Amino acid sequence: MRHAWAFLGGVSLVLAAAGCAATSAPRGPKKPPPSGVVPTQIVTSIGPFDDTDANGYPDSATVSVYIFSDAYPEASIMLPATLTFRLRGKSGTVLREWDFSSEQTAGLVRRAPAGPCYVVRLSLLDTEAGDEVPESRADLSVTYRTLTGTTLVSVPEPVRVGRAGRSP
Repeated sequence: MRHAWAFLGGVSLVLAAAGCAATSAPRGPKKPPPSGVVPTQIVTSIGPFDDTDANGYPDSATVSVYIFSDAYPEASIMLPATLTFRLRGKSGTVLREWDFSSEQTAGLVRRAPAGPCYVVRLSLLDTEAGDEVPESRADLSVTYRTLTGTTLVSVPEPVRVGRAGRSP
């Protein structure tokens, strides 16, 4: 009797493994995007602003930008484009803005599991104004413009800036 249960248990494992193999997604290269694909969605991933100069003010963050098209749901896409990052205080004031030409944007391309993306390290130390911003919370948004005129704007993402411990 013990052998019969062991046999049935083994058969169950084999059938379960076969079922898993049959339902797993096919592996291999994704098909390339169709020509003339139009971007329809922008997705950003923003890391926390770090205090790289240890003065008590967060100043630098890494941002990843993914562009998707409804016509090509397999992965993110890349098209020649410009990027503008805008850091806006809760009062609505633009605290900083970073503009990247199409040549600069092309240099930001990295491979990622979801497909190609743009990765950039933004720093408040890039300007004379420095990292001592008057507000402790702000929103960062990204504008993506293709050379053919399609424009996408990300949802503003909240970030912490200004001296740590200040009230929002």
